[in-house]
Amino acid sequence: MARRPKKDKYDVVVIGAGMGGLGAAVYLAQKGYSVLVAEKHLYAGGYAHSFSRHKYTFDAAVRIVAGADNKQGLLYELLSKAGLQDKLPFIQLPEIFTAVYPEHRFTVPREVDGLIETYSRLFPNQRKGIKTLVHEMQQIYNATIELLHARDPFHVMSNQVIMKYRFLTFHELMQQHLTDEKAIFTFAALWSYYGAPPTQGSALYFAYAIMSYFNEDIYYLKGSFQKLADALVTRIEEFGGEVCLRNEVKKVVVEDKQAKGIVLQTGEYIEAPIVICNGDLKKMVHGLVGEEHFPTRYIKKLADMTVSMSAFEVFIGTDLPLESYEMAHETFIYQNYDYSKTYDQHMRLKQTGSAGLSGLAISCPTLVDPSLAPQGKHTAILTTLVPYDIGADWKEEKPKYQEALIKMAEKVIPDLGRHLDFVEAGTPLTMERYTNNSQGATYGWEQNMKQMTSRPQHGTPISGLYLSGHWTDPGGGVVSALLSGYKLYHKIIGEADSSQELTKLSIQAGDRI
Repeated sequence: MARRPKKDKYDVVVIGAGMGGLGAAVYLAQKGYSVLVAEKHLYAGGYAHSFSRHKYTFDAAVRIVAGADNKQGLLYELLSKAGLQDKLPFIQLPEIFTAVYPEHRFTVPREVDGLIETYSRLFPNQRKGIKTLVHEMQQIYNATIELLHARDPFHVMSNQVIMKYRFLTFHELMQQHLTDEKAIFTFAALWSYYGAPPTQGSALYFAYAIMSYFNEDIYYLKGSFQKLADALVTRIEEFGGEVCLRNEVKKVVVEDKQAKGIVLQTGEYIEAPIVICNGDLKKMVHGLVGEEHFPTRYIKKLADMTVSMSAFEVFIGTDLPLESYEMAHETFIYQNYDYSKTYDQHMRLKQTGSAGLSGLAISCPTLVDPSLAPQGKHTAILTTLVPYDIGADWKEEKPKYQEALIKMAEKVIPDLGRHLDFVEAGTPLTMERYTNNSQGATYGWEQNMKQMTSRPQHGTPISGLYLSGHWTDPGGGVVSALLSGYKLYHKIIGEADSSQELTKLSIQAGDRI
């Protein structure tokens, strides 16, 4: 991949080589569009990139994906449409997750029956409610799959299941079926992977996200998720497209409310009638384009929206035999049952400091892919939600947060702190530096109930300027970002077909005059 583009004019320029940008580029390149992807970072992938340190390989942010090697899975379908079906070495995981609470520790196996039986054993008097809750979540999953495939945004209005639950939080949905408070809190153990507690998150989003794991299975990608990004880049290049790394887009050129092209860090002006922003929407509006080009109502809408929490991560290489600790690939530790309390404590780290940390997730990909570490050793990635602003310098606070997470992880990995063959931590500043997301946001916009249904759409008030990725529909995560690229592809070719049809009709009308 070269740093500079080969030409000065393309059909499409994509800003940012994250999953949403690479996906849109692949689909359009396959359709015959000449495509250039410009990326600031050394690697393609955005949050899906990986890095190596001391013979250990770590995924920067992506841990698992649903439906990658399941023909019923949405990700499998999206990869198939990119020509990548059955071409990536995905590893199916036998368990969905392990969860550790003050009085409970359990592992949930794959498939829907595994979900029901695990929680029914934990809370026998809730068995009937667990079954009815999962049944309703399955209905929501099925309806959401239908909705995600719909190209008409108003299709939602005709779906009775979507309409029934669209104003309900996931917490409220669980309360309709479960009466044991701890059953409610533990049933949503995956909540921290979605960036908001169930009291704020949509019942539609949580139910779909959780059930996708049990309907479509979950997978790790052998060699790290960088392989997925690299495979998408290869497909773009196979169709004559280009991906330029280490070359940041400095400006989007707009004339008469029409996108005209971009200016690169290396100084080139690249002409393109279609510009797709896969990067930070706020920075695009206020920096790359300039808010003077947007209607006041559009600027106000963005100002009223909140960005998601960021994350603090600790990347560890250890000589401990992690396979003997009865952990799943994904393990969650919560010091409180109440997810709202945990979330609020993390939101108030400015007042409490690292002592306020009360939950984390541990990912151990070497449990299924030993190639990521030297022989006989393992990797473990500790992740927790944190705000961008903690009222102190992250560089000074980083050692304290790192120590706090390692100590918490020792609840399931005893003596971890004394077996650190390698350790490195990343803060929200790290996230922001490498992905250019405002405040190191891990999901773009916060994934609360209101914002999941009011995200900015793929089109913008500027003709030829479009959005892809987690700052637009449908939301955060690898699958959602790729789906965003696919939906945008259909929007662009649909508009092109409509334009050609109008031109054809105009010519025919002219012939009759």
